[in-house]
Order: sequence, then structure tokens, then C-alpha cells
Amino acid sequence: MAAGVWLGAMPVRKINLAVSLIAATLFTPSLSTPADAAERRALAVAPGPLDRAIAVLAQQSGVDIGSAEPGLSRVMTRGARGRLTAAAALDQMLAGTPYTAQRLGGGSFRIVRRAVVRQPVARERQPKRPLTPPPVEVSPEIIVTATKRATSRLRFPGALTILRPASAVNIRNDAANGMDEAIAATPILQSTALGAGRNKLFIRGVADSSFTGPTQSTANVYFGEVPVAYNGPEPGLNLYDVDQVEVLEGPQGTLYGAGAIGGIVRLVPHAVDLSGVSANVSGGVSATKSGDPGGDIAGMVNIPIKAGVAGVRAVGYRVVEGGYIDDIRRGLRNVNRVATTGGRLDVRVVPASGWTVDAGVVIQDLTAPDLQYAERGMGSLSRASLLAQPFSQQYFLGRVVVDRRWEDGLHLVSATGFVHRDAESRFDATRPIRPNAPIAYDTDERSRLFSHETRLSRAKPNGAGWLVGVALIHARDAYARKYGEPDKLRDIVGVTNRTLDAAVFGEAGLAISPALTITAGARLTHQRTDGDPIAKLKTTTYIRGLSSTRLDPTLGVSWLLTPTLAAYARYQSGFRTGGITVAPGVGRVTDLVRDTIHVGEIGLRKERHGPLGLSASMGASLTDWRHIQADLVDKSGFPFTTNLGNSHIYGLEASANWVPLSGLKIDMAMFLNETRVTDPDPALRRQVGARLPNTPPFAVSGSVGYDWSIGTDARASVDAGWRYVGRSTVGTQAPLDVSQGEYGSAHLGGTWTRNNVRLTATVENVFDVKGDRFAGGNPFALAARNEYTPLRPRTFRLGGSIGW
Repeated sequence: MAAGVWLGAMPVRKINLAVSLIAATLFTPSLSTPADAAERRALAVAPGPLDRAIAVLAQQSGVDIGSAEPGLSRVMTRGARGRLTAAAALDQMLAGTPYTAQRLGGGSFRIVRRAVVRQPVARERQPKRPLTPPPVEVSPEIIVTATKRATSRLRFPGALTILRPASAVNIRNDAANGMDEAIAATPILQSTALGAGRNKLFIRGVADSSFTGPTQSTANVYFGEVPVAYNGPEPGLNLYDVDQVEVLEGPQGTLYGAGAIGGIVRLVPHAVDLSGVSANVSGGVSATKSGDPGGDIAGMVNIPIKAGVAGVRAVGYRVVEGGYIDDIRRGLRNVNRVATTGGRLDVRVVPASGWTVDAGVVIQDLTAPDLQYAERGMGSLSRASLLAQPFSQQYFLGRVVVDRRWEDGLHLVSATGFVHRDAESRFDATRPIRPNAPIAYDTDERSRLFSHETRLSRAKPNGAGWLVGVALIHARDAYARKYGEPDKLRDIVGVTNRTLDAAVFGEAGLAISPALTITAGARLTHQRTDGDPIAKLKTTTYIRGLSSTRLDPTLGVSWLLTPTLAAYARYQSGFRTGGITVAPGVGRVTDLVRDTIHVGEIGLRKERHGPLGLSASMGASLTDWRHIQADLVDKSGFPFTTNLGNSHIYGLEASANWVPLSGLKIDMAMFLNETRVTDPDPALRRQVGARLPNTPPFAVSGSVGYDWSIGTDARASVDAGWRYVGRSTVGTQAPLDVSQGEYGSAHLGGTWTRNNVRLTATVENVFDVKGDRFAGGNPFALAARNEYTPLRPRTFRLGGSIGW
């Protein structure tokens, strides 16, 4: 028998130990008999994720240790050091975690959740057939991976939000789950509503404009370790089989470089499980009031090629969202149908102990035959257009991540990514003076992105540790335009930008005391953006841009006030690159100045340790944003990009998750902000004092849910939620100073689960609120000031899933 981490007695599908546990079993030398668990040995297990620490202990002690518990990789342990027995080392490592070690025969151990001590109930009050209690939800220490060195959420010196399926702030675990659901889950996130693949994402009020163009987004989105885009909109990736979504608020210039001035959204997919075969199939059908039906289907299969050494995980999905907007001029109903088809394939290989290589691809096609806006005065959920306004996007992402962990806690990550995005769209540019002569405006976007980062880090308890790294980005973004009669389109000037970004960065956390940790770091970036005014997509001649070298520092403090309460303070800066861009008017270009941002914030965070109690956070932030880059449209509807001025953003946020009794959860989150444009560009003088676009001064969400048992092998749950989005505007000056928002929307849901079968029912927009998510759609009709994007009418969905 090979002493190490054993998996033999565990249900295959429930094994969630990290690869290092399996590797420990495979690479531990065979022994004729298991080691004596009572034997004292010189042990040195470094602090870090619990799954890795258990693997190291099994190797050093020669004792068999197993577990079928999920979430061990997200729990930090203080480690163990000294001449100890395996039992004593486990006691040290598991202290303060929701897990304990059970001693088995033959000197083996099993890691299980700690039992919850319940007060005895008087005999006369005991039911004859006690129901199965709700599953005990002991809150493990949540680890934030977007910080690039595993840090507990409690000790992270900054504001963040974590979204997980079936968690306090949750996203659904089915194919009908995209960024719109993540945005609805927390008021910290805002977005435009032009349509999937065209939306701009904003974090904590750092919003530049409502329109997509050649500028970098204020919020960077990452899939695992690699960025999903450099310029342009958020590509709208489906979140099926995603483990969690991490939102780091505020600029992240030190760790993520240019573009992350509002924050980071990191999509963390489920990793390949090398321990056993598993699969899942889910699907659903939906019915929208006064609209077409919709549906979704998705599947996942995980297959180890060689247990503990290599495996694959494949995901596929198709989602059809039924339309609900009528075009009365063309006599068409429900024109805004959206179809999304995609998949992911991941391969994991463990070539040696401590080494992991992950390679994968993401492919997604999105088609929408028309836009989703309506016009006031045209009847309910209707508009009048002379032309269809379709959109299509083809997206590909490839990634390779090499991971090496040493027993002393040293961690090496080398990640390489490649993105290929093509998108085409059309707008109806028919002029009011000739309403029967159709004019089309077409855009053709081609984005290519190569990214690489290598970093070395060491995480320690209390938020201490360090990391150093290098990063390289090469991006090419082409933005071509055509205009004219649909069958006689002519090229008009667009732009192609080519950016080379090289950086070195580092960060260190110093534990002044067990309660006080100071974190400091900086990123040195050298960047150059070359541009070319183009009339076609292909170009060979670039105008050499100015090179710039910039240092972005960060400073953070985490102070542990009690074992479950911490205070934090943080300063961070960031920037977006400049370059050649489209200027106002047809056939003109201009040079865009880079914008910069500086943020200071303070806050408190409380974690719930145990099945009951309160988990909460609150924070205040001050943002200084200079030379704001914005994609705008002129009075005729033609897009252009400019630096529109400066702004200060004052923000206040709070969130809470309360579990007053077993099975009952109550959640709340809110965001307050005040923001005004100051010192504007002289050409935009009228916008002085205007709010930044798409930033409601107040947004709030809340929900309540209850989970209970049905008999001995089934469970049911119900939940209800409500969110309110305050008033904002599309832009800062006419014709874009049109109101939007100021609506509330309710949700109802229920689930029934038995073994691996799960049935769900949901009602979205319960009260059928029309609202206005986005007072735009077709930029060439904005001057009429009558466009609005309504919420999807009341929609029922029935779904189900089965797993193996």
C-alpha cells in the first residue's frame, strides 16, 4: 500500500481535493506497511491552502489521509512545524477551520466537517419522526485568488465581492446564466444594455460612456489567469460550470496593469477533476409575457485519462432568449431574439509532484437579428425602423497555465493567453428628412490579443507574503466603418491600434503583528500604442505612437479587530492607454490622451464563523479621475472618442448576509455615490456639473431564502429577491443627457433536489415592470430622445439538471 492521500472509499463524484492531493499519492514511495501514526517525526508543513498542506503532511509522515469534503482548496491553514505525530500535526493544521480529523484503523485519518453541537430538546417536544436537518453550512475561510497570492477574504485590504452558485450573493448554476445575472446580483456592478457582446461593464461608478468603441473598458474581465479582451465591450461569456466570480473593486494597476481603472471581474471555472468521472446535464424552457419562448441546454463531462495524472473537462451550451420587441414599421414581432452557442475544453496534466499544467479553449458564437430598444409613442414594447439592426460575434480564447508549488509555500504561475474576437453590427442611419430612403451604418471589429504573465509568490497567514512578476501584452484592435445605402456602402475612416505593454510588478505584505498587516507594491509599465487611420481592416503602416513609462503604486493596511472582524484601508492607482482614435465628424481621427485614476478607501469586513450569524462589510471610497476617455456620438449619430474632462467619485457601499436560523438566509447590498464632471474639454463645456453616465446615485438589492428537508432524501428551497436601480443618464450632454433607470424588479424562485436530480422554477420581473435599463439603442435616433430599453417582461422558467 502506498502511504499518502487515499481516495478509495470516497464517492467518485464528490471528490473535490486539489490535484496536489492525488499527486502526493502517486509520487510517495511505496512502503510495505503504513507508517505508525503515533510516531513522532520532523515535520515542516508551510501555511497555505488546506488541500496542499494535507498532501505535504501525508508525504512527510507516511500516513494515509483522505477526504471527500468540498472546498478544502479555499481554506487556509497555519501549517505545522516540529517533531510531531501525524495526529498532533493535523490538530495544528485544522485549528480554526471547519474541519477535523477522524482516526481510522491502520493509522489512517479522514478529514470531515466538524459536527455542530445542538442543545437537547425536551422529550415531550421531540417529533415522532424528526425531519432531516438542513445541511450544516459551516463557513470556511474564503480565499480570494484574484489577488494573485492566496489571501483570505477577511484579511484582504480592499473592497471585493464574490459571487457563487447557491451562495449568499449568487449566480445560477445552469446555462441561463451570464454576466447579466452577475450584474443583477450586486449593485456594485453596472452595465449598459445594448445587448450581449456589446455591453460595457462598470464597477463602483467608474463609468466613462454608454457606447462601445476603440477605448479600453474601465473594468477588465479575466477568465482564470488570462484577460478576455483588451479594448472594446465585455464579450458576454456564459457562466455555466463557473465556480465563482470575483470582483475586485477600484483600480488594480499594480497587479493587472493598464485598463483596470474601475476594477477586475475574474471568472473562475471549475478545474479538471483527476480523481473520477463526473457529468452533468441541465436544461430549461422559458415563457415571456407578450414575447417568444426561450430555452437553454448545457452539459459537462469530466474524464480522468489517468487517475491523478491527466484528465479532460468539456462543457457545451446553447441558449435562446425569446424576443419581445415589435417593429411596427416592418410589421415584425419579437425581433430582438438572441442565440448563444459555445463550449469549453480543458486539459489538466500533473507531470510530477507539485507541477500542474492546464490548457484550454473557450469558443462562443452570438447572434442577434435586431436591437432590443423600443421607442416611446409607438405602443407598448414597439419601435419603427426601416432596417434590421443585427449583431454577430465570434469569440475564441486559448490559454495555457503552468503551476508549480513547493512544500515550503513557494508558488510559481506562468499563464499565456490568446484572444480572437470578430464582431459585426449594423445601425439604421436613415435620416428624418428622407424617412423612406434607407441608410445603413456598419461596423466591423477585429481584436487580437496575446498576453503572458509569470509570477512567483509565497502566501503566509494574516495576509502576509509576497509576489514578483513580469507581464507582456500585444494587442491589435481594428475598427472599420461603412456608411450609405444598404447596397452601395462606402468605406469611411476608422482606426487600427497596436499596443505593446511590458511590465514588472511586485507586492509584499508584512505582518507587523498577528493582527496588523501592511501591504505595499508597485508596477512599472513601459507601453507604446501605434495607430493607423484606416478605410479597410488590413493595414501595414502604423503611425508610431509616443512611448510612456509609468509607475503605479499601491498601499494597503489590514487590522484584525476580533477573530471575525477586520478593518482595512487602501490606496491604488491605474491608467488607460491613449492612441489614435476616431474624432467628431466623418473621416477624421485624433490623438487620445491616456486617463489616470487614484483611489483611497477604508472599510470594515465581518465574517461568519459557524452555521448561524452575520457576515457583512461596509466601505467608503474617494476617486480622482483625470482626462476621462469616452466613446460618444455626435448629434448626427456618428461615434467618436475624446477626453471629456475630470471627475471626483464619492462612494459608500454595504452588504450583509444574515442566517438567523438554520435554513433561513437574508441578504442585502447597497451602493451610494456622488459624481460630477469637472474641468471639461473646452468643446464639451456644457457638461460641467453633470453626473457621469450610467452611474445611479443609489442602487440596492435584497433577498430572502429558506431551505428545508422533505423526508429523508430530498430537499426544497424558496427564495424571493428585489433590486432597485436609481436614475442615471446615457451621457453628460445633449443629446445624451436622457434619463434612464429608476426602476425596481422582483424575483421568485424555488428548487427541489433529490440525490443528483434538481428541478427549478423561477419568475423574473414578477410585477412586469417596464422600466428603462438603457435610454439608447440606435445612436442615429438618439436626437429624438424617445429611445428606451425595457426590462424583459415577466418571464417564467422551468428547469432541471441531473448529475452523475
